Amino acid sequence: MCNFCNGIVIIETLGNRWYNLSIFVGHFFKYNQLGCFVYFCNIMNKCCSIYLLTWALLALSSCKLPRTISRQNEISIWQKIQYKTDGEMLASDTAFLMVSNRHFFEQQTIFADEETDTAQRHLLYVSKVNDIWKVQKIQSLQEGISLFPHKNWVLYTEGMGKTFTGNIERAYLMTSTYNVNVILFDYASINSTLGIKKNFDYSLRNSNISSAQYARFLKEIESIHRSTALFQKQSISIFLHSMGNLMFRRMMLDQLFERNEEAPFIENIIFNAPCVNRKNHHRWISKITFAKNIYVNFNKADYKLNGAMLLSGNRKLGSKPKFPFSKNVYYMDFHAAVGKTHNYFLNIPSRSFVMSKPIQNYFFQILNGKKFSHTGFGKSPVVGFEMIP
Repeated sequence: MCNFCNGIVIIETLGNRWYNLSIFVGHFFKYNQLGCFVYFCNIMNKCCSIYLLTWALLALSSCKLPRTISRQNEISIWQKIQYKTDGEMLASDTAFLMVSNRHFFEQQTIFADEETDTAQRHLLYVSKVNDIWKVQKIQSLQEGISLFPHKNWVLYTEGMGKTFTGNIERAYLMTSTYNVNVILFDYASINSTLGIKKNFDYSLRNSNISSAQYARFLKEIESIHRSTALFQKQSISIFLHSMGNLMFRRMMLDQLFERNEEAPFIENIIFNAPCVNRKNHHRWISKITFAKNIYVNFNKADYKLNGAMLLSGNRKLGSKPKFPFSKNVYYMDFHAAVGKTHNYFLNIPSRSFVMSKPIQNYFFQILNGKKFSHTGFGKSPVVGFEMIP
């Protein structure tokens, strides 16, 4: 865990001490003469929290990005990725599609930058041949989808901290881990020239402003589903991780995805560790009519989402959902199974976390379009079900 994350843990611990003291005194003693002391403790709790939050924000302003981000942009990594605008596309077990709104530079080795431009859209067929990633421009999603084998589909969006090369790795892991076809919606969620606090704001902004493009993407998928046989006997699921959920939420709040069709074309929507305000989440989730099943995966000890709470001033849905809950959602509590982990749906080669069999089975089930079976799962003390450790 980085120094920033360790700092968050310390802040959370210290920030709760005055609160815990006031609660203890208030419950143990019920005499009026202690009322002033309880009131004093509550005031101190607020002052302590403000002081600690200020200290944290000042510390964040000087925090540098993890080394893994700079390594993803090393020229040696980019030399193993080739971008072409024409030529034959080779079928491959490693292949996936990508929709990107980054700036592209055809003649440069580092051909995709760290900026989001909603005036641009690149449709890409990505495959690996002899340790070289081939990134090839395609004319339409329908053209790209027609190249893939008969498997279930996942429309995948990542969160903060993903370079173009990092998103290639994640999309490949998704398709190889769960045996699905993947279309990754790629936006710039990190800028290597900025620190952590500014990058948080940068990613938040870019995810939100990508909402209209994401709505257009979903409309195209629905049109292909309705007018062709390309998705015949194959499920389509949506998977959004962390800050990637912001663009979906913004799409729903702004009513950007309006449809005339009554029948759902999406089997499952998975909001994984959603870095969105938990308050009134039921209002926008309850308006989703184009999916059969909806899942919210959360973890109250998620160190990244608890850090995001400090930066944004509101607790996140992926940390601990708040009442009123949405009646059309399966809530899954991962706390007992993953501790403070934020990404618990993939085994990242450079990280120590490894998914347990129950976790992998759960994601395999819902990413392949099946309905969650709660047999063997206990009730969460928060809401919904609790993941088996």
